[in-house]
Amino acid sequence: MATESGVLMTEDLVGIQTFVDPSIPGFSAIIKQRYSDFIVNEVDLQNNAVHLTSFELPVPDPEGARLRDERLQAKEDAEQANREMSDDAKLAELVTVLGDDADIMAQIKKMLDSYGNDLEFVNLKPEEDKVKRTAIHKVVKERFNGRMVSETVDGVMRLRMYKKKDDFDRRGKSKTDIWKDLGGEFCRFCLFKENRETMEAINHLTATLRVPGKVFSFAGTKDRRGVTSQWVTAHKVKAERLVGLNKSLRNMRLGNFSYVPQGLKLGDLNGNRFMITLRNVLVDSEETLNRSMASLKYKGFVNYFGMQRFGTGSVGTHEVGSAILHGKWDAVVDLIMKPRLGEGPDLERARKHWAEHKDPKEALKLFPKRWVAEYQILWSFQKTGHQRAPFEALNNVPRNLRLMYVHAYQSFVWNHMVTERLRLYGCDKPVVGDLVAEDNAALEVSEETEESKGSSRGSSRGSFVRAKVLTPEDVDKYTIYDVVLPLPGFDVVYPTHEIGAKYKELMAKDGLDPHQMTRGSKDYSLSGSYRCILSKPENVEWEIVRYDESNIPLTVTDLEGMDGKTKPEVSKEGKYLALILNLTLKSSQYATMAIREVCKQDTSAGFQSTLNTVEDKDEGSPAAAATAAAASAETKAVEEENGDAGLSKRDIEQVEDAAPAPEAKAVKE
Repeated sequence: MATESGVLMTEDLVGIQTFVDPSIPGFSAIIKQRYSDFIVNEVDLQNNAVHLTSFELPVPDPEGARLRDERLQAKEDAEQANREMSDDAKLAELVTVLGDDADIMAQIKKMLDSYGNDLEFVNLKPEEDKVKRTAIHKVVKERFNGRMVSETVDGVMRLRMYKKKDDFDRRGKSKTDIWKDLGGEFCRFCLFKENRETMEAINHLTATLRVPGKVFSFAGTKDRRGVTSQWVTAHKVKAERLVGLNKSLRNMRLGNFSYVPQGLKLGDLNGNRFMITLRNVLVDSEETLNRSMASLKYKGFVNYFGMQRFGTGSVGTHEVGSAILHGKWDAVVDLIMKPRLGEGPDLERARKHWAEHKDPKEALKLFPKRWVAEYQILWSFQKTGHQRAPFEALNNVPRNLRLMYVHAYQSFVWNHMVTERLRLYGCDKPVVGDLVAEDNAALEVSEETEESKGSSRGSSRGSFVRAKVLTPEDVDKYTIYDVVLPLPGFDVVYPTHEIGAKYKELMAKDGLDPHQMTRGSKDYSLSGSYRCILSKPENVEWEIVRYDESNIPLTVTDLEGMDGKTKPEVSKEGKYLALILNLTLKSSQYATMAIREVCKQDTSAGFQSTLNTVEDKDEGSPAAAATAAAASAETKAVEEENGDAGLSKRDIEQVEDAAPAPEAKAVKE
């Protein structure tokens, strides 16, 4: 499984090797030449695509406003009736809930008449009945509001004179619930960003507003290299504060404000709507493009885990995961820290310094804090003063990031197995021995949750969907889109045909057994899960356009649409050809794998960055010029997005529970 030294990660190495319809010819195209070539709109739980359309402040809901007005009017009416009621009548009503105790009533009257000067408070008799205690509080609040209050001190219920501070809570804030009147404690807004990561944008908002990071929540992270729109919720932050930031925000805007009673959680989405522009398409005919897109629409694509799962450098995240499962902690640390291809000069210098000197103090000065795994390992080595405890150093890395490594190994195995399944039995229909989920709805939730949260299933037996083996009696009841394969674990079943044996055969090469996935460490005991082998995107549309200027915008973003911009005019006889795809995917599906099915082209960063050298020998040709520009842009994107052991910054910055080292505080935010 190990990647050869000096070899960047490729699709073939991680099992991405086949197609749903290999009979359709492939073609060359540039992915993400401009970041605006990759537009993503989150699809929320109501199945609506999130778009930036307005900067207006929230307008009160008419029905909610009517109900609030009715409540306020009822309150005013009750207060007016209370003012017109005599003190004797109020005290008589109090007697009905306190009981006819002349001594206590005399004390209460004395306290009220002297405004608390002769008597500060009156202790009531013990009352075991909660209903009666509630009735006392209610009468005092309604009839003596602003004059007397009821409270419990050291288990004894008492009445005392009202004080101005009673209108405020312990933090000195008014007890009036303004958020309830607004519609909820959370301000929901659309975060529109260009060429920025979600966490980078959120961190900027928290720093600008000077609020804790936990104030903001969202359903999922979005790619850096793209233009994205998604919902974010802010707890007890008013829309006025947020909209005011737009004047100073760079490459991002906030809009479509409303107040909601609940904040977002990771996984609170149905997927994403993509508009992807493939530029400088070199194809035998436009008919091939139409055939490819029709195949994607009606047949779907192989549901591979994309290259983001394994990294883009010469050390794959799955290799780290394999070493973790073996318990080879020295090897794990070495793989995370070692130099590798595909990274920028700063990281290359930092890794080289560590490899040559093994000095954690000096290395910490060189590694950027955003490379969480390396930074936490080095911090641990510096703290202990030695490097003889690699397991403890690894445990200093946030749990979610450690689990990403072992999940990457599961994904590596799954990719190879789905390739073997399709090669042996095709992709037209299920066969006896295949697996299907017993509950498709539960399977979908399971996939979405795991992909969004990256959480481990290792310690939760029975907490996910079950699968069954198809028999001759029921194989015809299912389609190929129902077939699943397991990610290896101790609590899954494996296909009973030849693929079951291939799991053992592949993992044996790494010294592992798919039936022996329990470990001494609870975190690394993997119960496994299931994933559909094929996926069909929803609402697939496409457009073939020609254009003359290699870098001209071919689509319109939400913000450009608000500014009144329209799609540029294109030339039917243009020098260059582009394919614009529109499709909706679940968050567990990879857009790059859908693109791969259309292009029949390697989606790895290494291949994309060298596309021009492979396909365009004539540097003076228009196609070569466009491709060279695209390759340059893509190479820059690769340098920006490469992460620890190949993890993207997007993956790294999703981690949580970083160790409480001073140097790790920036990581937690």
